[in-house]
Amino acid sequence: MLESTAGDRRFSLAGKESLIVGRDPISDLPILHPAVSRRHAELRVDERDVVVHVIDFGSRNGTWINNARVSHGVARAGDSIAFGTVAFTLRMAPATPMRPTTANASSDPAATLLRERVVPSPDQALADVANTTAGNAQATQRLTQLVRIAQRLGSFGDLDGLLDAITEDLFSTFDADRVAILLATPDGVLDTRVSRDRRGNIPRPVPRAIANGVAERQVALLTNDAGSDERTAGESVLKQAVKSAIAAPLLGEQRATLGVLYVDHLRDGSVFDDDDLALLVAFAGIAAAAVERETAAAQLLQAARVRENFERYFTPQLAERIALTTTRVEPGGTRQQVVVLFSDIRGFTVIAESLPATDMANQLNEYFTAMVECVFRHGGALDKFIGDAIMAYWGAPETQENDVDCAVLAAFDMQVALAELNTRWRDEGRPELHAGIGIHQGEAFVGNIGSPRRLEFTLIGDTVNVASRLCSLAQADEVLVSESIVEAVTASRAVPVSCRSREELRVLRRNSEERFVWQVERGE
Repeated sequence: MLESTAGDRRFSLAGKESLIVGRDPISDLPILHPAVSRRHAELRVDERDVVVHVIDFGSRNGTWINNARVSHGVARAGDSIAFGTVAFTLRMAPATPMRPTTANASSDPAATLLRERVVPSPDQALADVANTTAGNAQATQRLTQLVRIAQRLGSFGDLDGLLDAITEDLFSTFDADRVAILLATPDGVLDTRVSRDRRGNIPRPVPRAIANGVAERQVALLTNDAGSDERTAGESVLKQAVKSAIAAPLLGEQRATLGVLYVDHLRDGSVFDDDDLALLVAFAGIAAAAVERETAAAQLLQAARVRENFERYFTPQLAERIALTTTRVEPGGTRQQVVVLFSDIRGFTVIAESLPATDMANQLNEYFTAMVECVFRHGGALDKFIGDAIMAYWGAPETQENDVDCAVLAAFDMQVALAELNTRWRDEGRPELHAGIGIHQGEAFVGNIGSPRRLEFTLIGDTVNVASRLCSLAQADEVLVSESIVEAVTASRAVPVSCRSREELRVLRRNSEERFVWQVERGE
C-alpha cells in the first residue's frame, strides 16, 4: 500500500496489476493537488517479486523514487514515491483492496472517501433514486419529494425567483449547513449566483477545486472528510472547514454545462452517502430543465428589448439584423458616403410657450411619430431628436444605390404627413406646425462615439453640418438640398421632382467654399 508521509492517508494496491495516478478524479489513485498532473504516472504491481514498477507519463513536476526523478523505476517496501511534491511511502503490509472512486471505496478508517457518479439522463436519474435508496418506503418518499420539487420549480417566471426556490428545496431535502448554485457565464466561467447558510447569511465562496471539477467533467461528486483529502482539500476547503460535500452539474438538454449545485456540511465528515448523491443528481436534472427554460425565456426577452430599442432608430428589417450581430460594440467607425436629412419646426419656441407643458409634449410626440414613420418607410435611420429637430440618414450601416431618392421621397412624405396633422389639429383647436427640411450627401464619419460606458452610433463631419445649414435656411414647408442631391435625383429619374435654384442662398462649407442651394418639390 501507499501511505502518506503524515500517515493520514493510505491507498491499497493489493489485487491490482495496474493503477493510474493523477489529478483527474476518475484516476485509480486520484490526488487533487496542483503539483500532480491530470494523468501523472502508472503503478504496476509485481506481487511475485514484491515490487512496484513506477512509470511516469511525462508529468510536469516529475515522479520521484527516494528523491531521484525517474521515468521508469522500481520501488520496494520502505521506498519513498513522490508525485510532484506529494510524497508517499510504499508499505508491503496486508490491506483491504481500495478503489476510491467506487461506491465501496474502503473499510480503512484512515482513508477518506471520494465518490464520483457519471450523470445519466433525468429519467435514469429518477430510476437510480428508486434503485439505490435503501428501503422501499424511503425510496417512495424521495421520489414523491422529487415530483413535488418538479411541480414547484415549474411555476416560476423569473430566474432569480427560481434560484431562490431551488435553494430552499436543497435545504429541505439535505442535511446541509450551506447551499450554493453556480451558473456558467457565456465564456464558461462559473458565477456564484446563490451562496447561503441556513440562517440566510452569505458564506465564503464555493470551493473551486470541487465546483470546477464537477462542471468540467460533468460528473457528480461526493467527498467525506474533505479537508483531509488532498483530492478535494483546496485552500478554500481548508479555510472554510468543509467536512463533507456533494455537488452535481446542471446539464442542459444538449448536455451543455449550465452550472453546478453544491451542498456541504461543516460539522460531520460522513453526513452524505451514495443515496444522497443519487438524489442530488436527480434533483439537478429537474433544476437544470427549469434553469434552461428560464434562461432561454430571459434571453428571448432581452433580444426582444434590444430589437425594440433598435427599431426606434432603424427600420424593423435592419434592426433585426443589427440585433442578431454577436460582435462586441467598440468605440470607433469608418468614413463612408451617406445622405443626411434635417427637419426643424419653424417658430416652435413661441408655440410651446403658449401651451401647457403636457399639451405641448403630446403634440410634439404626435409630430415625431408621424415624421419618423416617413423616414422608416423609405429605409432611413433616425440619428436623434434635437429639441424639435430631427436628424435622419441613409447609407449607414448599409449603403443602397437609391439612398438619395429615398431621402427625397421621405422629405415629400413628411410634408404630406404634416399637412394631414395640421388639418386635424386645426379642427381640434390646436396650433399648426410647419417645418423646414435640408438634405445633403457626402462623406462622413460613421460609428460609435463616446466612452466605453456610454456609446452612441452617430454621424460626424462636414456633410452633417451642410445638411443642418440647409435646414436652417429652409422656410416653413420648404425642402432645400445641395447640388449633389439635385444631380443624383435628376440622374436616376426614379423620383419625379421639380428643382429650382435659390441663387440668393449660399451654404458656407468648412473650406470657405460657397455652395449653391436648390429647392425641390414633388413633380408630376
